[in-house]
Amino acid sequence: MKRAVIAGGRRVEYTLIQSNRANVLFQALPEAGIRVYAPKYLRLRDVDAMVRDRAEQLTHMQREVEQRLEDDRRAHPVTDGSPILIEGRRCALRLHAGPRRTGRLAGDEYHLTLPEPDSDAAVRAAIRSTLSAVALKRIRQRLEFYAPRVGAHFGRVTIREQKSRWGSCSRKGNLNFNWKLIMAPPEVLDYVVIHELCHLHEFNHSPRFWALVAAQMPEYEAWKKWLKVHAEDLYL
Repeated sequence: MKRAVIAGGRRVEYTLIQSNRANVLFQALPEAGIRVYAPKYLRLRDVDAMVRDRAEQLTHMQREVEQRLEDDRRAHPVTDGSPILIEGRRCALRLHAGPRRTGRLAGDEYHLTLPEPDSDAAVRAAIRSTLSAVALKRIRQRLEFYAPRVGAHFGRVTIREQKSRWGSCSRKGNLNFNWKLIMAPPEVLDYVVIHELCHLHEFNHSPRFWALVAAQMPEYEAWKKWLKVHAEDLYL
C-alpha cells in the first residue's frame, strides 16, 4: 500500500506492508524507496505518525542506499565485455545495436541487442527485460517438474523486480519470483521453486514445512545458505 506524509514541509512517500508481525520495521531499498513493515492491528494514522517522526532519518537512509547503488554501478559498468552471471556461470556481455531488445546466450557470451547500446540505463533495462523472460521460462519448467512431486497446484506465475525477496506465495496459489534467480546456479532456482510450492501445503516455516522441502531436495540447506551468502553477487 502506497502512502505519504508531510514532514517539515516535505512529502515523504513510503510503501506499507502489514502482516502478522509483532514489531515495526523501517527499510530503505535501492530504487524501491522506503518500506514500512507493520502489524495488521496498527492504525494507518499511527503508522503515518511513526514515519513523520522519523522522516529525516528515513530520508537519510534512502540517500545512503541510493549513493551505494550509484557507487556500485560505477564500479561494475555494463559495457561490451562486462561480466554477467547467468545460471551461475560468468559470461561476457556482448552489445549490438538493433531495433528490438533481444538476448541470446552463446557459450560463455550473452549477446544483447537493443536500440541504445551506449546507454547504461538502457543496457541495464534490456538485461533485466531479456533475462526476466528467460527466468519465467525456466521457472515454469521447474514448476511443472516439481508440482506433481510436491502434490501442489499453483495459479498465476509472475516475475518481479523484488528487492528483498526471492519468491512469494499467495493463499490463492499465485507465485512470484525474483528475475535475478536466473543469475544463480540452477540448484538455487530449484530450491526457491520447491520452497514456494511447499508453501501451498504449509503457509509457514514450521518443521513440517522444511520436511516437505527436504523430501524434494535433501541438500536444500546448502543452497539456502548459498543464496544468503551470495545474494549481493546477483546484482545489476
